[in-house]
Amino acid sequence: MSVLDQVSSIVGSLRGVREMDVTSLMVLAFGLICIAVPFESLELGQLTFAFVGAVVYAVVQSIRSSTKDKLKKTKGVAPRSKLQGESEADQQGRRAPRDGGRPGGRADQGYDRARQDRPDRRDRDRNKEPKVDYRQPSAQPVMAPTFVSDGFDAQVTELLRQIAPSPQGEQAMKELAAAAREILQKMIPGAEVVAFASADILRGTAFGVAVPEVDIICNADPSVLAKCLETRTARPIPHAANLDARRLHKSALRACTDELVAGGVFKFRRSAFKGLEPKVTLLASGIGIGGKSIPVDFSVNTLTPLYNAALLTECGQIDIRARDLILLVRRWAKDRGVSHAAKGHLSPYAWSLLAIYFLQVQKTEGDPILPTLAAFKLSSGLLPAQQTANPSQNGCNNAPSVGGTMADTSLGSLFTNFVHFFSQTMDWRREAVSVRAGKRQAPAQNLPLHIVELSNGSTEVAPSIEDPFEPARNLSMLMTAVSLVRFREEFARADSLCSGHASLSEILEPWVPPERGSTANEVSGGD
Repeated sequence: MSVLDQVSSIVGSLRGVREMDVTSLMVLAFGLICIAVPFESLELGQLTFAFVGAVVYAVVQSIRSSTKDKLKKTKGVAPRSKLQGESEADQQGRRAPRDGGRPGGRADQGYDRARQDRPDRRDRDRNKEPKVDYRQPSAQPVMAPTFVSDGFDAQVTELLRQIAPSPQGEQAMKELAAAAREILQKMIPGAEVVAFASADILRGTAFGVAVPEVDIICNADPSVLAKCLETRTARPIPHAANLDARRLHKSALRACTDELVAGGVFKFRRSAFKGLEPKVTLLASGIGIGGKSIPVDFSVNTLTPLYNAALLTECGQIDIRARDLILLVRRWAKDRGVSHAAKGHLSPYAWSLLAIYFLQVQKTEGDPILPTLAAFKLSSGLLPAQQTANPSQNGCNNAPSVGGTMADTSLGSLFTNFVHFFSQTMDWRREAVSVRAGKRQAPAQNLPLHIVELSNGSTEVAPSIEDPFEPARNLSMLMTAVSLVRFREEFARADSLCSGHASLSEILEPWVPPERGSTANEVSGGD
């Protein structure tokens, strides 16, 4: 056996020595070499090489041993997040990579692995109880409207004079649209900016900021939007052209909002990106509107405000009571807190369709007030092509004259019948609201049902409300257990008050959330 082999075997035997320090190992190794090998047979170079090798090996083993000792000491100590009471779910959410990374990069791969490790996350989110609103202190609580008139019909007429679009409101709306157009066209040359108002925008109401009466829409070609996002000086998006349609839509909405807020006319209030059509709520002031702040819903390339404005205008041309009923229903739903789509309630557009549908199917001895949508001269042009080929197949007649028996029905009576119809007559489990068909029938096959799970474990079908211009879209698809219960409660409350000849002021009393701990807002199943 050579000298090097002997040294290697001796040094290898030192692997079991873990408690000695570096100096002890050096002395032991050198002593063993001297004992095992006659000193006169060793050359100075061999002896030096053996000694250095023993020292290096001893140092490496010492470092490894100290590192393992530190790991043993720290093992079993809870992470800082757990010591502070952070749950495992919170840690997983904190460790999850943020969205918006490079497609296919490490962030996306890590996110995919996290989703695979937590396959039940979507189920937990679906079964999570909806958020319940509770009463909060308000410096300026909104009071119920008061009227000079005594009778219910007279109060309804008085209210309609207040909330109907006014020339002053129309002028203010045009100025707001012009201000937004001037700001946005600097970033998006050729962008079309339009505004629609569904009521007098100069009168404040309950939940006025949550549900604005004005919609401002910026229309531009998606390719133009992508190019503008890539070249804008403030926070450009280099890969905007590679974004999918929904991400491009949201990115354009954020960029336009930044420009509007920087222009000094609009102030950011809130955003709603989870709805059917993403939008942002802004406060506009300082443009010939007497110093008032007007809430505005701003969106990019959306069509719902256009549909709503077209329906409201044409209903008024067919029968002025149809337009007035839509305004009254929307005001009632807004004051009672069941028109805030961001909270899972029906949108104002959906409430307009409920009013139109009621006027289509409500019959006495004559024709209904409104025909099917295919008979509308203007709005029918927005329907899908297959729906306008032969209106008579849908049971459509020409627009009814106001000379029938319904001509004598007052607007107050129409509202009373409206809440009674949807509270007591409409079978929400078997019928769908379809102004396109204009008659009572089951939901169409292509209309998806929205099943809502209640807190007691039962399920219930949400109202089926067909968007006539997109028949495969159910406008109740964002309703929650809380909003579904509130929907039923408000119809029952209004029906009870109308049957008891209550005043309009009482019917429109602004809804106030219950006190925390109260069972008034409890989510439960129906009968």
